[in-house]
Amino acid sequence: MENIFLIKKFDDGWDMRDLHDIDTQEAFCIDSLEIPDEKIYGTEIVGKSLEIILTDISKNEISEDWYVNLNRLCA
Repeated sequence: MENIFLIKKFDDGWDMRDLHDIDTQEAFCIDSLEIPDEKIYGTEIVGKSLEIILTDISKNEISEDWYVNLNRLCA
């Protein structure tokens, strides 16, 4: 299962200006959002948002804290 999320609000001292390259975007996803590295398919700046594309999400993982928190952040 593949999921796409748009992050518009940044916490933990991060700002859109900080996310200027893919490596920094992925570091934000891993460090701040606690998304496992192997689940990140890609990231991209879309307007004033960070688009995060996740891959290989199992039904068991949708109840994990990082996934639930990501859904709340994007709601």
